[in-house]
Order: sequence, then C-alpha cells, then structure tokens
Amino acid sequence: MEENRAILMSLILIVLISNFTLNMVAAESYCHAQRRVLVNACKRLILRQSPTAECCLRIRRTPMWCVCSIITPQLAALVNANDVSYAVGVIRQCGRPVARGTKCGSLTAP
Repeated sequence: MEENRAILMSLILIVLISNFTLNMVAAESYCHAQRRVLVNACKRLILRQSPTAECCLRIRRTPMWCVCSIITPQLAALVNANDVSYAVGVIRQCGRPVARGTKCGSLTAP
C-alpha cells in the first residue's frame, strides 16, 4: 500500500512539474510574440519621434512582465537615465500609468 502511494505521489509530482514547464514555455513564446509586435509598432521611438496610435495601443496592451523579464543588469547598463525618462514619458503619454520607483527588471522608473 505504501509503495502504491509513493508511486502515485511521484506521478502527481511529475505531472505538476510538466504542467509548470509547459506553462513557462507557452508564456515565453507568448511574450516573445508580444515583444516583437511592440517593437515593430514602436520603431520610430528610437529616433525620438512621437508614438503612433498603434504604438500606444501596443504599449497599453503588452503585459509589463513580458517586457521587464528581459531587462537584465547587462542590458540596463547600456541604458542611461535620459533614455529611461524618455521611455517612461512615452508610456505615460500613451495612457499607461507608471508610478515613480516602479521596477522593470534592473531599471527603476523616475
């Protein structure tokens, strides 16, 4: 009886881990697609041009965790304070609130 219970518990654990792993893969695939659409819609921001309506829509709809999950310390080191202020300003201009001190990966909103 104890052996059957141990086998059952092992199977349940394997199913839970497999489900978690599949969800992580699905979430990363989803985020990758969301980031690609966001970047394509907002390319003109690199030249500091005003965001288009489509860009603002993508800024409002793209989950922040999809964007912030890729902001590593190495990537953050390439970004200066003016760039962060500009990005936060555009995000706010597009109607998505960003509170002072909000953390996004290794960056903090002014």
